[in-house]
Amino acid sequence: MMEAKFHQLRPGQRFQWQGETYEKINPLLARNLDSGAQRMVPRSTTVALLAGEVAPVTAEPPPPDRAAVRRTFEDYHRSSLHWLEQQDGSEEQLRLAHAALAQARQRVLAALGEKEEETAFPAGNAG
Repeated sequence: MMEAKFHQLRPGQRFQWQGETYEKINPLLARNLDSGAQRMVPRSTTVALLAGEVAPVTAEPPPPDRAAVRRTFEDYHRSSLHWLEQQDGSEEQLRLAHAALAQARQRVLAALGEKEEETAFPAGNAG
């Protein structure tokens, strides 16, 4: 018999646990197939699937392509700066907006675990 964690099973899957046979009802409950009694099963409990039961899907989704995320974010940042520079605001408003965008960029890069790199753009051209 193949083993799996209770949380990996789909409702309706049958398994053995503590010498008895159960069917998963929902994320918290299983029904004993002999007595019909319901029992709470901790998510992390290891259970044995019955013969013929489909194995649970355990594959983790692939991690995001960090380089693609970084390129997309940098493109967004350049576009934001470009359109910001097209506005008719004062120099002070423009300076404050640039500072706010730079801080937001640093927060996103920190969340991605990226180091700050100097990105030089020609004056008036963010793209």
